[in-house]
Amino acid sequence: MAEKLSPEARREALERLRATGWVEAPDRDERMPPGDSGLELSPEQVDVLRRWVESGAEWKAHWAYRVPGRSSPPAVKDGGWVRNPVDAFVLARLEKENLEPSPAASRPPLLRRLWIDLAGLPPAPMELRRCLEDSGPGSWEKAVDRLLSSPHFGERSAQDWLDAARYADTTGYAADKPREMWVYRQWVIDAFNTDMPFDQFTVEQ
Repeated sequence: MAEKLSPEARREALERLRATGWVEAPDRDERMPPGDSGLELSPEQVDVLRRWVESGAEWKAHWAYRVPGRSSPPAVKDGGWVRNPVDAFVLARLEKENLEPSPAASRPPLLRRLWIDLAGLPPAPMELRRCLEDSGPGSWEKAVDRLLSSPHFGERSAQDWLDAARYADTTGYAADKPREMWVYRQWVIDAFNTDMPFDQFTVEQ
């Protein structure tokens, strides 16, 4: 929900934008941005901020600190194609771009996509055969559950986190000594495989 700065806050913001140095005391720099930051606003940027403040300074909290809300699925022309609410969002964008949805995939490529998404590798022929032979109710869910309980699930899921943490087993050519970072890599994999809560995951690191 949008909010507006109070008149006092708006006045304070304008004073700081217009300040040229030490206003109230020699140890308090009133400029925005502060002089020791090494940053400076151009006259055009100051004018944009001034007009925003004078118009009421409407703002919203950063998206990361807002409680997510449920969005209503958009209206689509081909309602028969939609099987779940997510499909409606996909189809609405396709229709906006005048594109047709791809034909429904058969079971073998769907299983291959599932394996690559959750385990990082295509299914072994034996696994593929096992899933194709089981066409009864809940067969897809059983395949998903088997992958989620596989150690390969953590190995695949940990990749993105380890990339973000700039993990590497080695420091590179001709500079390697005994390495023990694999302990951290294994800890991250185990955390995903045991479904460790995210707050615990971040604190323990």
